[in-house]
Amino acid sequence: MQSDGSAATDRAALAGIRVLDLADNAVAYASRLLADLGAEVIRIEPPHRHAMQRAAPPAGTEDAVASCAHAFWNANKKAITLDLGCADGRRLFGELVAKSDVVIETFAPGSLSGWGIGYATMRDRNPGIILVSVTPYGQSGPCAKFRATDLTLLAAGGLLSLGGYPDTGPVAVAGEQGYLAAAIFGAVAALKALLEREGTNHGQWLDVSGQECIAFALEDAIPEWYLSRSIRHRTGDQAREAGTGVYPCRDGYISMVAGRLGTAKAFKTLVQWIAESGTPGGSALLDERWQDFKFRQSPEGIAGFAEVFTLFCASRGKQELYREGQARQIAIAPVNSVADIVDDPQLRANDFFRSLHDGALKRDVTVPGPPYRLARTPASLRNAAPASGAHNRAVYVDELGLSEGDLCALTSAGIV
Repeated sequence: MQSDGSAATDRAALAGIRVLDLADNAVAYASRLLADLGAEVIRIEPPHRHAMQRAAPPAGTEDAVASCAHAFWNANKKAITLDLGCADGRRLFGELVAKSDVVIETFAPGSLSGWGIGYATMRDRNPGIILVSVTPYGQSGPCAKFRATDLTLLAAGGLLSLGGYPDTGPVAVAGEQGYLAAAIFGAVAALKALLEREGTNHGQWLDVSGQECIAFALEDAIPEWYLSRSIRHRTGDQAREAGTGVYPCRDGYISMVAGRLGTAKAFKTLVQWIAESGTPGGSALLDERWQDFKFRQSPEGIAGFAEVFTLFCASRGKQELYREGQARQIAIAPVNSVADIVDDPQLRANDFFRSLHDGALKRDVTVPGPPYRLARTPASLRNAAPASGAHNRAVYVDELGLSEGDLCALTSAGIV
């Protein structure tokens, strides 16, 4: 369902907003979120160093290879190349800043200022500019210039300590979740700054710390420590009570919350369903002791329920359990694989997945669309991720007024 997007862009929430994207990792997702809302996002990469296009995982054919990460993070954007390490590159960047609203960057603290293009310089060129700096540890403090990977970011933020099982070491969640969380906070901060600018006509510098974004995800584990000096530990998929946890079934796993963590009514409905099925041991779940939450939370109650429920699930598929459980108002869901998600009828009904033509692969590529619905200013997917430098001529010649000769000279010199 590809479209030129002109109508959607005219109605988009961020129509008329320009964003310069200098992110060098999954933080590029921040400007992708703004692009979906209609902002014109120009991705700026160093000439001949196109790391994002080579980011794993790869996809392709014998004739072309592309990056799945690049296809997702950089959809809806334009792309130019520019060397910020030289005077001519910084001059051109200044001209772009003068015509832009937001800059998103992930350089080490002090890098932009060291090149003479820090926030103060940007503000002189454009008082309304909003600079979003997303770094592992923020712009100040003893760790500000430390490096990080997504794994070490999860570790430094405390979330890694809660991932995995009690009898093993910490386990990270799949994907670039640490940097993606920081990207989301960066995008939200940019939106807030744009709203504030409407009343002041002044931009601001937004300092986003990846470590703080991850620590924020610890939620009530922090006050629990301050109030009781209790450190939360890894629980994996261990059930915290009978009826709540992850359980195997015929073709995979289901996740369920039925009991005090959900509703008392759900547990009663669940055990009646199991008993009526004729599952061995199912009728015993109707005994009065199973209405006692303390018993259901005991090791004996958790293990006893799991033994019977596993037998109940053994002949049933996860979709069947999902449908039948939800019909009984039990909070149950399949543990979906990626293949399951692509075929999920709910996501298909809401047109979540979108198809865009990828020029590098010379075929259509399916990517996730915006995970929200705006009635008056709908988000949209307008174009696939561009090749590095694909819009050099449009930006440098058509907009900034360089001649074709100037562009060729800058290209030969490795500046663009």
